[in-house]
Amino acid sequence: MAKRVIPEAMRASERRHPCRFRLWSAASSTGAEAYSAAMILAEAAGTDGQLDWTILGTDISTRVLDEAMRAIYPCDQLDPVPQDLRARYTMSGRGTKESTGVARIVPELRRRVRFGELNLIDPPYPVSHGLDVIMLRNVLIYFTEAQQQQVIANIVGHLAIGGWFFVGHAESMIVQDHRLAQIAPATFRRKGD
Repeated sequence: MAKRVIPEAMRASERRHPCRFRLWSAASSTGAEAYSAAMILAEAAGTDGQLDWTILGTDISTRVLDEAMRAIYPCDQLDPVPQDLRARYTMSGRGTKESTGVARIVPELRRRVRFGELNLIDPPYPVSHGLDVIMLRNVLIYFTEAQQQQVIANIVGHLAIGGWFFVGHAESMIVQDHRLAQIAPATFRRKGD
């Protein structure tokens, strides 16, 4: 995202600043993916103030969505996040025994990421169309083949032309939609109609 997706979006919108960038984490679970993407987008916006971004995270489980909205994670769960990003975008727990060993995503990121309940098997989805990125990682493997193709078809309908679709590596072979071109393993892009 940092090296190709966001820079391409910025170049494409040069004539119509600000650059609106919309991302949907379609099986967001506890929000780690959404907040990781938020850190990358915040970094890009710090370089170019014209980047106007938001993220939607959805999941079927209200329990994991509650965790995502709290945005509090065990510090060891943040280990894969580069130290400089952790320093800028998380706050360490202090003071009470319950807050030791945890970190919370900073308010600036939490304001730009919203979460909602959504069952991917139950369209239509109350999600905007014309999205720049949709992440649907490691959930298709739990559906039947017919459900997989229906979910993919519904999801792709929300992507902008040229928008990016990311799935889990084990799911690359599942994605079969004539509107998508495979760019790399687990990475697809919506073709022009």
